[in-house]
Amino acid sequence: MNIGTIGSGSKTHTAILFAYVAIVAALAAYAQHTYEQLKDQRSVPVILPGYAFYILDDSDKGSVVQATGTWRVTNGAIPAIATQTSTIECRKTGMQCVESTAMVSVPEKGFLDAISTVFEIEHWTDAGIVTKPATGRCTTRFVTLDLVNRSVTSVLTEIPGVEKCKEQPGTLKLEGGVKMRK
Repeated sequence: MNIGTIGSGSKTHTAILFAYVAIVAALAAYAQHTYEQLKDQRSVPVILPGYAFYILDDSDKGSVVQATGTWRVTNGAIPAIATQTSTIECRKTGMQCVESTAMVSVPEKGFLDAISTVFEIEHWTDAGIVTKPATGRCTTRFVTLDLVNRSVTSVLTEIPGVEKCKEQPGTLKLEGGVKMRK
């Protein structure tokens, strides 16, 4: 009887030891995952909001479309965009879209800048909204809001004859800020 007790105690001791090793291994894997996430967060000093797209139809206020996200270059020679987030709000009653953008410049010790751009609406249908071009110093830019797919793009085109500009032609897409970190 004594030998059986020693044998089963040894099996219990071994099982407990394996359970400890499994727990320590799981905690080590979780710690490594957490470390990697924190390392990614330290590489960009702010966490940008996710993508959101809202369509509101209010009988008193009219139709309103709002999208929030971070502009990402999808094609063209556009230089890297600063860490930024934008909100575009279009109101059918005024036939205007207002884009508000906040940008953080890390090389300039965390300088924060905010700009607002007003776009007149070219046309508004059940399928989408297209703005008239807004003219900057070097480029013109218009925005398209696809109401069916709930997506936002912007196209920049060169103004002929303008030199020494950072702005280049290309296409941007509004996406979630988390995608910009990867």
